[in-house]
This record gives sequence, structure tokens and C-alpha cells, in this order.
Amino acid sequence: MLVLSPPLRLSVLQLLALLPTSLWGCLQCDDKFKENLAKLRTGLVQRQIHDSRLKARAEALLQGLQGDFFSHYATSQFAGFAVKSMVDDLFKEVRSRTEDLAKSTRTDQALLDELVEFRRKTTMKLKVALKEHQMRACDKANCDWLQYSVLDCVGCKDINAVCYTIRQCFVDSQDRLSLRYGQVRWDPNIAQNGVAIVLCMGGVLFLVIVGV
Repeated sequence: MLVLSPPLRLSVLQLLALLPTSLWGCLQCDDKFKENLAKLRTGLVQRQIHDSRLKARAEALLQGLQGDFFSHYATSQFAGFAVKSMVDDLFKEVRSRTEDLAKSTRTDQALLDELVEFRRKTTMKLKVALKEHQMRACDKANCDWLQYSVLDCVGCKDINAVCYTIRQCFVDSQDRLSLRYGQVRWDPNIAQNGVAIVLCMGGVLFLVIVGV
């Protein structure tokens, strides 16, 4: 693997951080995992969930996992880079787990609950890999000496670990929570809107009084 100097590696990381978040990322980088999810959605769910509403929820859950659910989580809660060795281990685990799920004998609500729990546990394990790198990359005293690879959860690329910028370490939590699958949903400025509403209501009241 090509080793870049710390300044150049930081520039590469910053450029990658600007890529759109709608691309496949994190666990979606693994074709076998996506294939297994597709089989669950078109096979197990169709066969063993009979209630139409429960079936629709299960299909939506699995389709989300095939899509950008994990990359959205990685970029909305963290900076989007996870320890590569930890993600590789998670790849193996989720492949095996989805193969076991395909043999499940559960039906309807019980099967949906099992799928929901699988998503929760998988997300928490991905969180560990993301948080581990976040802590190391934000340690300004030691991050220049990082000697491991990270997975870019947006572009599905392996890169050398580098220091995070201040913005990547302490990005505003409201901006993170406002992200919705790759698009930023800007929250309204409550104070400005409130003032505008009060002024409008005052103007209407004035016109009513004058008219009377």
C-alpha cells in the first residue's frame, strides 16, 4: 500500500469527505452481504411473513440495509471512516448471520423482530469501528503516527489513517441529526420565524382596528 506523508494524507481525507453520501458505503461495500440481504427480502420475507403490513415493514428494513442506511449512519453520527480490520471482521460476521437468518423458522411479527434486532446489533458493532478511529484520529498528540488502514464508508475505499480536522471531531450535532440519507435538512430559524409571525399578526390587527 502506498504510504503518503501526513500533510498529503490529510488532504486526501478532506477531499474524500466532500464526496456525496448517497454512494454505497461501509457494509454495503461487501457484495456478498448485499446479495444475502436481497435473498432475505425476496425469499424469506415473502415466504414467512403473511401479514401485508408486517411484510412491507420487513421489505423496507432490508432494502434500507441494502441501500445507504449504514453509510448514512457513519456520516451522520461520525466522520465516515472506520478501522478497516474491524470492518473486515464485521463483514465475515454479517455474511454468516444473514445466511443463518435465511434458515429462520420464525414468521410474521417474530421474524420482523428478529430482523430489527439484527439491524440494531450490526449498527452497534459498526459504531465500535467508527468510534475507535474517531478517538484515535482526534488525539492530536498521537494521530500523526497512526499505522493502520481505514475504510471510507462513503466511497468504499481503503486509505491510511490520518488526523481528523477540528470540524470532523466536533461537527455541530444539530447538523448531524438533520442529515437525511445524504441530504441536509436545514431546520428553520425559530427566532426569526417567530418575530416575522408576530409582526404580521400585529400588522393585521392594526388594519382591523383602523378599519373599525
